[in-house]
Amino acid sequence: MCGPALPIIAAGLAVAGQGISTVSAMHQAQYQRQAALRQAELERSAARDAQDETTRAIQDQYRQMAAEEGRQRVAAAAGGVGVDFGTAADAVDSTRLVGDARVTDLAAQGTRAVRQADAGAAFAMGRASAASAQRQTALLSGLVDMSQSVLSGARQYGAMRARIG
Repeated sequence: MCGPALPIIAAGLAVAGQGISTVSAMHQAQYQRQAALRQAELERSAARDAQDETTRAIQDQYRQMAAEEGRQRVAAAAGGVGVDFGTAADAVDSTRLVGDARVTDLAAQGTRAVRQADAGAAFAMGRASAASAQRQTALLSGLVDMSQSVLSGARQYGAMRARIG
């Protein structure tokens, strides 16, 4: 009586082990997905921060340009010179050109920072998607493995039962 029960017990233990392994793999994949989603959100936040910082830096640059131009105008006026032409006008124009070049550099740096953060967010979302697929694969693979163990146990039980009679 005990002989035919061994394949059933062995199959049951195999199914239980595979079930535990499957659940563990699914939990691990779910954790990886959640971590990747959190990383993507942090990257998006970094992109927003980079945009805000770029806007502030550009505004500061325009303020500095305006302040410098104001000082130049005051200095020119104190010397009795207008800034509409001549050397004084050249100095104001030079201030604007240098300031505009700095604004262009700041905008380019901000764009690079946002692009880098966006790429990081996209990569993290890809990892989240892969982890989700990995979770589904773990479930399906576990179900197949458990089914194979049940079928193998049933075959062994049937063969043993046939020999015993």
